[in-house]
Amino acid sequence: MIKSSLARGPIIAAIGLFVVIIGANFFDMSYQSVESILKTKSVIMSNKEIMPSQFVNFTVRSEHLQEHNVVVVSAIPTSGLVRLEGMEPNGMIFEKESTNGFLYHIIQRNNQGGTYAIKISDIGSNPVKINVVMGEDPFLSKNCDMSYGIKCNLVQVSMSMVAIGIVAFIVGILIGIFDFKKERQLQNK
Repeated sequence: MIKSSLARGPIIAAIGLFVVIIGANFFDMSYQSVESILKTKSVIMSNKEIMPSQFVNFTVRSEHLQEHNVVVVSAIPTSGLVRLEGMEPNGMIFEKESTNGFLYHIIQRNNQGGTYAIKISDIGSNPVKINVVMGEDPFLSKNCDMSYGIKCNLVQVSMSMVAIGIVAFIVGILIGIFDFKKERQLQNK
């Protein structure tokens, strides 16, 4: 039978993992409705049809961006599968696929300048129409309209939850290892 002291580490680690998952879901939830509260936004594409295995691309220069930006891609029908791929001026590559016809990506402006190359592909088997909007991220730039309520702070809360969850997970593992070693030493005596 496992002693209760051996279970406390895994319990703490499990709670930490649960908090990380909840925090990550809150983060994604906040961006599901971000388009309606973007203060400065520009429509990149509107009802642009993409055939299966085809793509469209566009570029954005650093000087046309705010400090924190978000690219929002909506696909019609929502069952359509699209992939967002891009390269930042510093060479970093990002890639995301849609869930229920929606995806977003956060871009931080590169102060050294340069161009962001972005490609959106139809990876499904049917044509899709996409809408692409880019604007200043209201959550990270702290320019969220307070009429939006508690959701203005949801990104910061979710990031804090993820950080706390990761720390709790690591602490739980360390406590588990310590308790296991302690129990083995007691058994060997």
